[in-house]
Amino acid sequence: METPIILVQAASRAWSGAPDWCMNEVDGCPVVALTIESALKEFPAADVRIIAPEFDRDGKLDEIPEMFPQNKVSVFYGHDDSPLERMVTALEDADDQDLFIRVDGLHFGWLADHARTMLDQAEKENLDCVKTEDDFPIQLTADVYRLGALKKALAILEERPNGAPYRVHPKFFLFNEAEEFRCARVAGPTVSEEWLKKCRQTAEQVYIAGNMNVDQRQGISAGDQLSFHYELALDYISPEAQVLDCACGPGYGARMLAGKADKVVAADLDIETVRLASSGKYFDNITFQTGDVTGLSFNDGSFDAVTSFETVEHVNPAPFFKEMQRILKPGGLLILSTPQNSLGHIPVNSQHLHEFSLQEISGLCSEHFEIMQTTGIKQGRIVFPDDPKGQNTFMVCRKPV
Repeated sequence: METPIILVQAASRAWSGAPDWCMNEVDGCPVVALTIESALKEFPAADVRIIAPEFDRDGKLDEIPEMFPQNKVSVFYGHDDSPLERMVTALEDADDQDLFIRVDGLHFGWLADHARTMLDQAEKENLDCVKTEDDFPIQLTADVYRLGALKKALAILEERPNGAPYRVHPKFFLFNEAEEFRCARVAGPTVSEEWLKKCRQTAEQVYIAGNMNVDQRQGISAGDQLSFHYELALDYISPEAQVLDCACGPGYGARMLAGKADKVVAADLDIETVRLASSGKYFDNITFQTGDVTGLSFNDGSFDAVTSFETVEHVNPAPFFKEMQRILKPGGLLILSTPQNSLGHIPVNSQHLHEFSLQEISGLCSEHFEIMQTTGIKQGRIVFPDDPKGQNTFMVCRKPV
């Protein structure tokens, strides 16, 4: 298919409400434009449609088509909280049997030639959705959909309670409904270290502070994974617990924990982050302070539980796990999350030293803890019971008694 429709999902802010990195610039060029360049290099005649939430109408995304005057590039706005409806509405002129490629505007390093292979497979095998394995680096890939399948999914979800997360990531709904849809996971392509390093170097201008924050005034809960980590953790926190929230960021998670725990200490390496966090809504059972997760000032056995979300990928894991083990009481819980990546030795995210495969993070935890629960978060807030593969690993670990 030489002239596919390619939907490029873009927005000025992420699901957490913080600014989205896809609008950042690399050498003066918006990231989303780099993503489109990759599409047009592989598919010069493609019909590229940027699909954005309604709240971005009349914003900077309107300028992107002007950067590609020789190509068919347009922008569609609508459906703030439902990319599924956004895709379907943006394709009103297409046939139900049409296949299309969807890529995130942030994913400037996506391998469009592999997307062509996925598109060909979907056409030959009459598939409704094709995606790479769940732990393949998401920044390098795209998804293939059949329009009629998305319309059918939308109709089914209208009758389902708690379907909002699938409106954000509909591919997992299709995969979870095997009797209704024909889907295939495919192995990711061979990726050279040279390409991973090039993407990581580019990402130094893209992955900047801000995206890991949560703006609860503008966030949309159906896709907010950052808050989801704390919601999962609350199931393991008792009312009597003394809890440390490591790398607390702006403090929204510490406040969630303080609604259940007896006492919460929220620590972060950056003093300005701690000052900002402590200036928020007051809780008399939260203490904010600076702290380095690889060398904390607390006495041995100080806490019943430690939460540490999206942290270990930023540091040397050996002293991190040693400190977590030291400051926990016997039987205490370490509750953590980290990106899951089968090619994490060179992560695209330039803020990360290393991203861990499921096997790697399980091995590191097992050196100091008993692993009680491993959950693979597919994307956003989507989990499949008893399936530990995903784009993110959530773990609950117990210190031996």
